Amino acid sequence: MLIEAGYYIGAAVAVGVGLVVAWLALPEPAGGVVAARLRRAAVAVAILVVVTGVLEFVADAARSRRVGIGRGFGWTVLDGYLHVAPARGGTVGAGVVGLLDLGVGLLLALSLLVVSRQAARAGAWVVVLLGLVTVAIPHMPFGQAHAQDVIRAVLIVGHVWGAMVWAGGLLALAVAGLVGRLGSVEAAEPAGEDWARVWARFGSVALGAVGVLVVSGSWLAWTHVGTPAQLFTTPYGRYLAIKLALVLVMLAAGGYNARVLLPRIAAARAAGDRAGLVRLAVRHFPKVVAAEAVLAVGVLLVVPFLAGSARSEAGWPAARAFDGTVFGTGVLLTALVAAALWAGTRTAPRRSADARESVRAA
Repeated sequence: MLIEAGYYIGAAVAVGVGLVVAWLALPEPAGGVVAARLRRAAVAVAILVVVTGVLEFVADAARSRRVGIGRGFGWTVLDGYLHVAPARGGTVGAGVVGLLDLGVGLLLALSLLVVSRQAARAGAWVVVLLGLVTVAIPHMPFGQAHAQDVIRAVLIVGHVWGAMVWAGGLLALAVAGLVGRLGSVEAAEPAGEDWARVWARFGSVALGAVGVLVVSGSWLAWTHVGTPAQLFTTPYGRYLAIKLALVLVMLAAGGYNARVLLPRIAAARAAGDRAGLVRLAVRHFPKVVAAEAVLAVGVLLVVPFLAGSARSEAGWPAARAFDGTVFGTGVLLTALVAAALWAGTRTAPRRSADARESVRAA
């Protein structure tokens, strides 16, 4: 379970580093201190990706052959895993899928090493793409797939991608923000504008990721949980309840960022208050994001325990097939979530005096 959680954490941090360097932060030639800081950390992230990817492959091999993790490193176990027969309707076995996943993970690590040496944004976009592909491979249908299988795969992959972008961005920015906090306002002043841009852009990215998570997560929860009581009476339900509680706290923190901190940062920029901008964007905001990052790690640690279904554990039948009613409900839910997220980020206009007072109050 810890190995699988580490696998997702490694991929998430890689996606976060790539996203920050590729788009969120200022380019280094334009004075981007955040991008430079994370590029220097790219080597460590590459090592994390390789170690967790290899361990995940070995753990899957050991699980498939029903042996301990230590024996999973043996050639007999690995060879048997690679030659596992495909499931009914599939064209490749689990071992081949795992090897493909490991190969993409190694390419991800290589692209991180390239980013550590070169400041080109194209390389960082490659990191984001490979990071998203590697976590999607285990959930892709290989072989003959019905519409139900494709829809399920799309929703699961969308849920995983939303988690990778949100959690990965939080983890990367928390590390960059806390490690790079400077000792004085004067020294930190050049970083103020860079961090203000990063927080504003990441707020938009996180908003989209949350929308995808809510819609896809609602479908997944309905698929695996028949009643609210099953959240407390089944092992699957209890793990899901823990995950939901952590996510709700993260959403509350995100709402605080969107409704309080980001408007104060914008007010400081508009008022020309450089000291206030540094205090908010460089010193205070990273603390909040670090707390969110800890919660994100907690969510990723819970994910490997979500195996099976609360419905089956409670003796319930499986959820109904994906049909027109389920699709229509999903469309309605998507519209409601989009409207709620849009309304939740709207802030009332402030006069300049009120803006300056808000900055001082921070």
